[in-house]
Amino acid sequence: VVVLVAVVILIGFFSMQHYGTDRVSWLFAPIVLLWFLLIGGIGIFNIWKHGIRVLKAFSPVYIYHYFRRGGKHGWTSLGGIMLSITGTEALFADLAHFPVSAVQLAFTLVVFPCLLLAYSGQAAYLMNNLTHSKDAFYRSIPERIYWPVFVVATAAAIVASQATITATFSIIKQALAHGCFPRVKVIYTSKKFAGQIYIPDINWILMILCIAVTAGFENQNQIGNAYGTFFLC
Repeated sequence: VVVLVAVVILIGFFSMQHYGTDRVSWLFAPIVLLWFLLIGGIGIFNIWKHGIRVLKAFSPVYIYHYFRRGGKHGWTSLGGIMLSITGTEALFADLAHFPVSAVQLAFTLVVFPCLLLAYSGQAAYLMNNLTHSKDAFYRSIPERIYWPVFVVATAAAIVASQATITATFSIIKQALAHGCFPRVKVIYTSKKFAGQIYIPDINWILMILCIAVTAGFENQNQIGNAYGTFFLC
């Protein structure tokens, strides 16, 4: 059911690309800000409910204890950090057109604190619910706000996906300008901003590939591993 819903959302998402983002782009920042505030708040709730002692993990001494107990497996698990590094690199590539001060301010005051709270909250939740490791985030959400959070999470995922699609269109356009890509139709969706473009052929190819990956992997962890391996190669 989850995979089917994801495929339906993907089809609807790519089908609306020809309208452009000019009309709805003003919603992107509030959605992302709301998402970070939500996960930060849920993190505080879980820390308070399941054990504030999880904050001891910020002490560097636990790094030593982790490798001492884990041995070779502990060092092997560091491979997962590479996925975070590749994700961060891609993130800063998308933010290159923003002023350095704006990026520093947003990450220092919003992104970094909210992520720390969110992951600490999930860790606190898992200390008392070890069997819920596969879907700890959604299980840790208070029941009363589960569906509102689900809706905001979906909207935030769409915003993030839109950034990737828009970047793809821009790259293809630049490649066309330099004669490095087969000729495809480029449609300008905004009269105000020259960068707002839509490339039908690329759009449908991306849709097919996304549906194939979603239906083929069915598991976000498998997709994440494939993503990390791809960037490392």
